[in-house]
Amino acid sequence: MAALRCLLLLLFAPVLQAADVLLLSEENPPLNFTRAGQPSGFSVELVRLLAAQAGDRAEIRMEPWTRGYSRAQREAGVGLFSTARTPERESRFQWVGPLMQARTCFYSRRVDKLRVDSLEDARRLRRLALPRQWYSTDYLLAQGFDNLFTVASQDKMMHMFALGRGDLIVASDIAVPQLLGLRNLRMEDVQQQHCFMEHESYLAFSPQTDTALVARWQQALHTLYRDGRFQHSYRRWFADRPLGPRLEAVLGQVTR
Repeated sequence: MAALRCLLLLLFAPVLQAADVLLLSEENPPLNFTRAGQPSGFSVELVRLLAAQAGDRAEIRMEPWTRGYSRAQREAGVGLFSTARTPERESRFQWVGPLMQARTCFYSRRVDKLRVDSLEDARRLRRLALPRQWYSTDYLLAQGFDNLFTVASQDKMMHMFALGRGDLIVASDIAVPQLLGLRNLRMEDVQQQHCFMEHESYLAFSPQTDTALVARWQQALHTLYRDGRFQHSYRRWFADRPLGPRLEAVLGQVTR
């Protein structure tokens, strides 16, 4: 009988240890990236706090963006972060956030001496290389851009940009220094051009995920807002970066 009990424990142990949610992310420092073989970054730290506050077991896994984006639209119990919440994506996910506010801009090589003051200026250029299913790619396609060359990853985008095979890159102001570092470029090597979008990043759960779980995680985030753990984590990662007016407003509503 003792041997049978041990066997049953061995059989069911993997099920008992299974994660309640699978959270997918990509290499996008400083929000989410791999350090010493483990997921790290501001958003990673935050979702771990959320899981603990919500009382759920979460597995964080780094995957290519296009794969994670697809899974997070069709598999129950799957979330994707950090995900820009845009009108084009609104109905595709259930949202927990906001986690971060950022501004999206065009960047050119400084040696090219381009001037891009509007979307129309960018539309007239030869080629813009952008990763597939990025929020900025979706937005520009919706604006009728026909000079986009979509690639599999941000690394491929930076490779084309460094070789002069794309006139501009599109990036958030928080991510662009790390993107440039992928190709040994510095901020001094590029010129910020027209900034065309401000967005908030969220944790995006699939439509099939239990709505009670999503509500529990949103409530957990509100708790982090109120007790100051969110602000403490933010200041550790971004000591000199303001929260931004929209995120400040959200915190003010929750904490008042």
